[in-house]
Amino acid sequence: MINMSSLLDVMFILIIFFMATTTFRQEERDLSITLPDVAGGQTLSSAPKVVVINVRKDGTYLFGDTISTLVDVQERVAEALKDDPGQKVLIRGDAKAYHGDVANVAAACRQVGVREAHIGYQTSTTSK
Repeated sequence: MINMSSLLDVMFILIIFFMATTTFRQEERDLSITLPDVAGGQTLSSAPKVVVINVRKDGTYLFGDTISTLVDVQERVAEALKDDPGQKVLIRGDAKAYHGDVANVAAACRQVGVREAHIGYQTSTTSK
């Protein structure tokens, strides 16, 4: 007969280890945005200190949980740069959003001194 108590102890220790080392963080996602698919490539990973700006298909900008104008977005990014000069920005444009709206956000970030601004997209394994 196999002694199960030592196996259960190891299993519980592993569960506690995984629970203690897992980080729980809420990602800023606007569920009304449909990201465009790109064939191949790697997914974009975001660092914990990334400012996320969502561009909806109707041209509105979402900074965090609030709808903002382009000037408001620029001011809030400038404030974030004061706290961290190496602040990274992730621009998530809807697949049906105008390129100009996404480009306006990228240009506004560049004007206030953002060194790294990335555009978010989804990768797909099939090409259309």
